[in-house]
Amino acid sequence: MSYRYLGNKTRLSEWIVSEIARVLPPGSSIADPMCGTAAISIALARAGYSVTAADALTFPVVHARTRLLAKQPPAFAALGGYDEALNWMRSAAPREGYFFREFGESGQPDNGRAPRLYFSARNAAHIDGIREGIRTLRSAGILTEIEHSVLLHHLILATNKVANITGTYGYFRSTLSAPSLRPLAFEPIVFEDTLGNHTVTQSAVEDLATTLTTDAVYLDPPYTKRQYAGNYHVLETLAQGDEPVAAGDGGLRPWTDQASDFCYRRSAGKAFRETLERLNVPHVFISYSEDGQVHEDELMSILSDFGKVTVHEQPHVRFRSNDRVKGGSVLEHLYHVEAI
Repeated sequence: MSYRYLGNKTRLSEWIVSEIARVLPPGSSIADPMCGTAAISIALARAGYSVTAADALTFPVVHARTRLLAKQPPAFAALGGYDEALNWMRSAAPREGYFFREFGESGQPDNGRAPRLYFSARNAAHIDGIREGIRTLRSAGILTEIEHSVLLHHLILATNKVANITGTYGYFRSTLSAPSLRPLAFEPIVFEDTLGNHTVTQSAVEDLATTLTTDAVYLDPPYTKRQYAGNYHVLETLAQGDEPVAAGDGGLRPWTDQASDFCYRRSAGKAFRETLERLNVPHVFISYSEDGQVHEDELMSILSDFGKVTVHEQPHVRFRSNDRVKGGSVLEHLYHVEAI
């Protein structure tokens, strides 16, 4: 699944799961409570684990529900099947609604600023048409929860492909790029009939940690100062299906109540410690970049208070959302904390 996303672990998933498999036998249960795009959740499911996926934001939950729980194409009885559901999305009538007004090139944002160039006018209107259609189907009670998530999953993937951004939704490009002028595309996805018994829930790790009874937990916390709730506000609005106030030049939805302490240098170390204090599982695996807010030495000191720590390293291409971010490779660390 191609996805522009800060900290996306798709390219690291084989390595991460192979290291976990050295410790945790297939058939075990593992939680991924900061699941993001669910790249690691589905990789763990493919490897034979029962996965509990969660996230504080809504759009990661949509992805996890689709990738883990939809083990075959949903029936989509109201639309004539999965293929017809995709055709319905492709042919949805355009509508000049919230996305057209707040995020389209021909829009008129409510705060009076110039149009925000996140999307071409055509794509913004198509997004609005699909959103309205999904709302109608949902309110009529003719979509299952999985079908609803699968439609939103497709809408988010298609929208992310044509978004006129440099990597995140903190702001938009000054002119429409060639990819942003392409029409929304809805291609079939592969539904994976993985063996485990999976669950998906929406919750912040701080609230979920004490309830986890799995054999292991995999943590993938934010490692930069960029807050996901703000930088992916467009995807969150698609997933929530709402029309929040689009504030400022970037049009961000209210997000500060979802700010993560892991993103701040002053609080990230404390966030690690408090999360680990809440967990009561034999094994904790943690992905963290050498570019993270917490230095390796400090993190080792914290983790060592909770058990025996082993560290694995893998070179990785650094994520760049713009030319001001340095390029090159970066070391990804996978910490294993074994409770003793």
